Amino acid sequence: MNNDYHFSLFKPNSDYSRRVRNIVLSILIMWAVAVFGFQILLKVVEKPTPEEAYTLYETVWPEVVDGTATPADKKVLAESLSHALAKSGLKPEHRVPLTNVLNWAVFSATDSLTGSHLSSGIAAMQTNRQLLAQTKDDQVYAETKANLEMAKKEVLQLLNTIHGIAPESLQAGVIAFNLQANLTATLSEEDATMIPEIMSKYLIHNQSVLTDTKFIGFPFHYFYTAVFLLILFVLLCLIFSMRIDRLQKKFNITE
Repeated sequence: MNNDYHFSLFKPNSDYSRRVRNIVLSILIMWAVAVFGFQILLKVVEKPTPEEAYTLYETVWPEVVDGTATPADKKVLAESLSHALAKSGLKPEHRVPLTNVLNWAVFSATDSLTGSHLSSGIAAMQTNRQLLAQTKDDQVYAETKANLEMAKKEVLQLLNTIHGIAPESLQAGVIAFNLQANLTATLSEEDATMIPEIMSKYLIHNQSVLTDTKFIGFPFHYFYTAVFLLILFVLLCLIFSMRIDRLQKKFNITE
């Protein structure tokens, strides 16, 4: 029946309540500093660091824009674009100009006969992918999958012929998946204007000693946020319980 020991965070009505409030606030401050302080530190020490694919893209892009790009330049461009296209967070509105420029880089570097074979192979891949998603018959599914693999193998071999891209490489698979059956692919001014911003968005990352340092096999910033902060939360809960227990003993409070 005694209100002296009722706890209120905003209006403590006793010495006990004030001390509990102070404990809660100190725990919250420690948690906030550990979480948000680290994020602020990351922002302070980070610096933009391009991927190797972006550095290579920069070496050939001026030639692409002014129309003097060689087949070797177009190969570098195609491989660089494949790195951006492989990003899991790629937005649909960014995929379109990337695939448009990729089509131009591939088809403009080949002769009409090879380009025709490549276009046919890509069309076959697209058709079989659609059938694969729709069929429910096991036998038809197996046949469609086999046809898809055959078409994909042909496209990969043609990419190797055109640009010398190894069929087993990740870049070849990404390029084959994103190509369209478009023999008349062109480099539009709109796409050329958008590409620099898109490439920098996906191929330049903020890095620092906190992201590059390894700790127990993980990048330090990942370990800190994914592991250490969870451990810290448990420790703060333990500290809170121990301090409240001591405080209750001091004030002769029994729950």
